[in-house]
Amino acid sequence: MFTVSERDELRRDLVDAADADPRVVGAALTGSAAVGREDRWSDIDLALSVETGIDAVVADWTALMYSRGAVSHLDVRHGAVLFRVFLMRSTLQVDLAFWPSTEFGATGPAFRLVFGEANELPQAKQPDRAGLVGLAWLHAVHARSSIERGRGWQALYMINHMRDHVMSLRCLREGVNAVQGRGLDDLADAGEFAGTLVLSTHPDELRRAFHVLTGLLLTEINDAELAEAVRALSPGAAARR
Repeated sequence: MFTVSERDELRRDLVDAADADPRVVGAALTGSAAVGREDRWSDIDLALSVETGIDAVVADWTALMYSRGAVSHLDVRHGAVLFRVFLMRSTLQVDLAFWPSTEFGATGPAFRLVFGEANELPQAKQPDRAGLVGLAWLHAVHARSSIERGRGWQALYMINHMRDHVMSLRCLREGVNAVQGRGLDDLADAGEFAGTLVLSTHPDELRRAFHVLTGLLLTEINDAELAEAVRALSPGAAARR
């Protein structure tokens, strides 16, 4: 397990390496360290502005990370930006973002320039509400069919993803961060979702949790026709007619 001092030392070394690399023309801290909310469990988030030869820079920095104790990495792309996420032997996560210099800049408040220049960029937006509603009802349809087919683990998967979307909708309604669960603990009553947790793959338990979750989804739907269709998915809907 990494210590705070180990994390801070590695971050300083990475910033120094960026400053010494002539191909890197800017760097910024992102994530919790950029906004003074770092804690014992925070990872390292460093954005690099690369002027030329980005593939070579990525390769060299990847070799550097493995020489410092990385055991694996994961790539996430967003447009022209590569986010390479490293898992260190110490269990520390290090996120290195490689930005073309023409696109380097803040897309949200968690961005603190260390050196170089940043461009003015459009700010990242919250998820689209209509899209979340659509994903929620889509997973609800498949949760219902999985339960009735006796496919308990698939039903559990669908219910869990349905919950993610419904909770994101609640975040939007309450004006907190709806991205990657970051605002869930800031909800006024997140405990309301406790009843949606599935305790076993028994069909009765799946139906119970699904019924509770469907009710919470209905509170987020403004379209009466869609709400009626979603209501019909809930266990016991036929009996209520």
